[in-house]
Amino acid sequence: MYKSFNLKIADLMNKGVFYVSVNDTIKKADEIMHKEKIKHLPVVEGTKYVGLITERNIMEYTLRQLYDAEDNMGDAAYNQILDFERIITRQAQVIYPEDSVAKAIKMMAKYRLDCLPVVDWQMNLLGIITTTDIMLFVHKLMEEYEASNS
Repeated sequence: MYKSFNLKIADLMNKGVFYVSVNDTIKKADEIMHKEKIKHLPVVEGTKYVGLITERNIMEYTLRQLYDAEDNMGDAAYNQILDFERIITRQAQVIYPEDSVAKAIKMMAKYRLDCLPVVDWQMNLLGIITTTDIMLFVHKLMEEYEASNS
């Protein structure tokens, strides 16, 4: 029953992760997030993870464009993500596939994160783990526990 506690990040992470390149547009990032109903989008340069764009980053950026008349950039949504470094959260916290789920929970709680990019030792993006993934894992453990006690 408690074998699930030995799960590694590789067992729980989303491997088919959506991402954007630093050369993609903000509009593309926004479209992917809306279409796929996701709130976090890793940013890569080549295959290397460099940061994260969140739904909140895009909303704040959009509001700034609406209310900052002096800094009107016209078709700013079509500029490359690299041109807008402030929209990328340069997240130092990453996790490795061989790390434990318990480590992910501790990191997410300590740094108040909703997700952790999963990378290899060369910082190549391998996947992502979210609070939803953790909650589903905990729910499964609770169901297993209830089934064993009934």
